[in-house]
Amino acid sequence: MRLFHFGIKQLFKIDKECMDSQAKSSGFDLKPLVIASICVLISGIAYGFGMNLFPMMIPEMAKDLYLDYTQIGTITGLGKVSVFLSIPLAGFLTSRMGGLRLIVGMQFIGAMLLAGLYVVKGFKSLFILNFFIQAWPMMTWVPLISVAVDYIPVRWRAAMLTLASSSGCFLILFDGLISSFFIEHLHWRYLWLTVSLICLFSSLVSLMGLKYVDAWHRTGPLQIRKKKSSLKEVLGWLKSSNGIILNLIFLITGLSFVTFQGYLAPYLRDELHVGLDITALMWSTMGISGALGGVLFGLITDRIGVRISQSLIFLSGLGATAFLFLSTSFFSIFSMALLFGISQATIYAMGPAYISKMLSARPAAKVFTIGTMTMTSGALLGNFLGGWSKGITDTFNWLYIAAGTLFACGALLSLLLTPEDQYH
Repeated sequence: MRLFHFGIKQLFKIDKECMDSQAKSSGFDLKPLVIASICVLISGIAYGFGMNLFPMMIPEMAKDLYLDYTQIGTITGLGKVSVFLSIPLAGFLTSRMGGLRLIVGMQFIGAMLLAGLYVVKGFKSLFILNFFIQAWPMMTWVPLISVAVDYIPVRWRAAMLTLASSSGCFLILFDGLISSFFIEHLHWRYLWLTVSLICLFSSLVSLMGLKYVDAWHRTGPLQIRKKKSSLKEVLGWLKSSNGIILNLIFLITGLSFVTFQGYLAPYLRDELHVGLDITALMWSTMGISGALGGVLFGLITDRIGVRISQSLIFLSGLGATAFLFLSTSFFSIFSMALLFGISQATIYAMGPAYISKMLSARPAAKVFTIGTMTMTSGALLGNFLGGWSKGITDTFNWLYIAAGTLFACGALLSLLLTPEDQYH
């Protein structure tokens, strides 16, 4: 038996060496492709199962667990606090563990947390599990920038990050199919057990893939950078015009995109009296256009530049706002959903894509952590101001006028950034 295992190991080693020699002779490096694919897969699963699936299952879970909507509001509201707290923790762990180790490790932890929902008993256990599950996607997203800097060629970094950003849209479509099947034919507990097993399988495949291309061990700039030089580079960036402008863009992104989406359904249904069927079609259109938009911007961003792509994305958000005010016809709602779906799926990749081309791994991770906290603060402020404005003015019109103005500001600020190929 021992001889058999040794033979299998040697065959695997020979096969790997043959593939490596073929890759070298053809000028193709397999490692960046494998790492990028793993990052897109893990990011999509983390957001698809860790953030988007839970709201779909709330009505069924609340009914079976005898929870009222005050308790559900407490669970979901305080769950957002964990998102904010996870950002600096992710930045800290990235600098200690390395990005790849962290995202694969979080995938294992995410699988265990999802399995916990299979046996959840009531308010307390659901609150605790959801609190940690909500932190999981952000703990996966923040380390991606250091992975991009360490392992992905400059010309493909924006593509990898854009595909990772929009990969959750593909999972939204899968979430809708799998959740309806389990609700109709089985039970929501079996749904969580199933997605937990999918998550566990993906983490094992990711671990095997990284070991196959010798990427599991920390080897790159992240391991050897000095703390003092890293801190100096971070402070220098934050004081520069690029750093100031980019943090303003992070703030505008949180204030505009998150708030726009958060109040869209009540605005359409309660104020504009749009039918439920059109609203449902709008969400499906956003998911499909977001997935396709991720592929599109993934292909063009590295060619036309991050600043141009980011400006176009903000203009897409501005166009969505214009269609929202144009009329409540099917064409206007569909066009709004198409444009906003593309923009909201891709905007979150632009900041890290730009940073990854400007800074080395360790300072890039720290700068992105600061930017993500700025964006999350903007989102929390935007949600508060949106509800506050509705309470005072009895309409969401002023909220969406403000969002449109912020989209225009974001498009202009993006053009003020230094082009990546001119930065020194």
